[in-house]
Amino acid sequence: IGIIGITLTYVFKAKVDNLINGCLILWTDQYAVGDVVQIGNVTGLVEHINLYLTQLRGAEGRLITIPNGSFEVVQNLTKDWSRVDFRVEIAYSADARKALNMMAEVSEQMRSEPEWQDKILEPAIILGVDNISHTGILIQIWIKTAPIQQFAVGREFRLRIKQAFDREGIAIGVPQQSVNFQNNANNASGDRNKGENSYLSALGGRE
Repeated sequence: IGIIGITLTYVFKAKVDNLINGCLILWTDQYAVGDVVQIGNVTGLVEHINLYLTQLRGAEGRLITIPNGSFEVVQNLTKDWSRVDFRVEIAYSADARKALNMMAEVSEQMRSEPEWQDKILEPAIILGVDNISHTGILIQIWIKTAPIQQFAVGREFRLRIKQAFDREGIAIGVPQQSVNFQNNANNASGDRNKGENSYLSALGGRE
């Protein structure tokens, strides 16, 4: 009886947790069917939601079922609006300002085209140089898009940036390392000569 009671208590508690969290999700409009969300390490399109569970469709087409009481934090990637967070590392010798201007021009060109003008909501925000390291110069830009359109806009923007960089000779950053070679043979010969000279000087001093 004790084991059965503990089991029933656990099951009942899980059901209550799912129910309470499901009510909060729906009441506070955290996400809805059609949103793209990240729950824990799982990301997908919300296909179904009720008081007890949420079902996501992953990028590989898998249907993922998550009990509503099993998580506390959810990230909604498509609530009201979305964003392309584009970062690229260019070569250390490249002209960073020229690259940033090209990114701004490409985003504005896309925004002026009928296919993209409803998907890109505002002019891009040029954040500038985000980091400088031995691999190159990291530059960053934000593009605000309509909900769930960040994926299509991002893919097209990356393609156009690749073409623009190729056209203008902007190279992508690669790790750099300096290697110094030391001529050990010459150093060893020099040490031997110093030793011989010291020995001869010592002999001469005795005379």
